[in-house]
Formats: sequence, C-alpha cells, structure tokens
Amino acid sequence: MQRRSFLMGLAACGGALSLADRARADEVGDALAEITRARASVKTLVAPFTQERSIGLLATAVKSDGEMTLVLPDRLRWELKPPDAITYWITPEGFGFATPKGAAGAGRGAAGRFGAVLSDLLVLLGGDLAKLRARYDLSIPSRADGITLAARPRAEEVAKHVRSLEMTSGPELWSVRRVVIEEKNGDRSVITFGKVARDAVVDPARMRAPKQG
Repeated sequence: MQRRSFLMGLAACGGALSLADRARADEVGDALAEITRARASVKTLVAPFTQERSIGLLATAVKSDGEMTLVLPDRLRWELKPPDAITYWITPEGFGFATPKGAAGAGRGAAGRFGAVLSDLLVLLGGDLAKLRARYDLSIPSRADGITLAARPRAEEVAKHVRSLEMTSGPELWSVRRVVIEEKNGDRSVITFGKVARDAVVDPARMRAPKQG
C-alpha cells in the first residue's frame, strides 16, 4: 500500500511538472505572438542608446553612447559615438565595421566570438522572435510596462560564448527598451535605448557595410 501511494505521489508530481512546463510554454508562445503582431508592419527602427559593459575580471565598467538603425528584415547599423567612434553593420552579405582610421567588411566569422549570435541579436531587436526557439530556452521574467524575454542558449556555438540574452520591449511591444548580454567569461553589457523612432526614412547607403577587402 505504501509503495502504491509512493508511486501515485510520483505520478502526481510528474503530472504537476508537466502542467507547469506546458503553462510556461504557453506563456512564452503567447508573448512571442503578441510581439510578432506588434512588429508585423514595422519597416525601420532608429534609436539612441547607452551601452554599459562591465568587465568581470577588472571589476570596472565602460560606458558608450550610440545609435541603432534597424531596417527590417535583415540590416542593422550599430554606431558608437566618440571617443569609441566605431560603426558595425550586420547584413545578409556579412559583417562590417568602420573607424576613423579605415573600414573593413568580412563574413560573420570575422566577428570573432559573437559571430554565432549576431543574427540572434538582430532578431531580438526587431525580428521574428519565434525563430529563437530552436536555439534558446525562452522564458518571460516580467510583463511590467512591456514584455521581458530571457533567452538561454542551447546551441553549442552560442553557449560556449554567451550565458544569456535578455530583451525588454516598450509597452507598445514593437520597440525595445533594454538588451542585456551576459557572457560566459563574466562580462555583462546593458544597452538602454532612448526614444525609438518607427518607420523613419533611412538612406540605403547608411545600411551598406564596407566591402570585403
């Protein structure tokens, strides 16, 4: 009798866990669907940002100001203002960057340890978030004044460099208020966005990365 009760207890626990997992999956699915609907008609997003990178080993933080320009579905321009003075591009053709001393373009492999996550960052900022489900475990830590999506990588090429990604949308869901990148080495980047302009006219020339040399 005791053994039967024990087995029934295990079965009940398993059923409760299954229901909890299903509820979490439904919560994530519902949130992704809401954001996808809100983003469906967005053509461009332009926003100023402040980026604070905490260097774990040095116990210090580096602050930068910049501007994000996103042309959907697949072009991102990430400009850091002086004194950093560097601009990055993520495009279907590859990865590029420019500094006052020159410019270069290359395939995504040239982006080093973040090459595997560049496309995912573009999706976080303005793309179809459902595309992340195959590569990340997703959860919704908060719905306060928008939706916060947390992503922990399952894909090995991402997991060996990045511990987690987090995106917090604005209350209207098509904009982004904050992105947090936790690296495997303990470094952490917090990117806080100012007012996001939707469907601003963007010069196509600004979205072309330097040619590969």
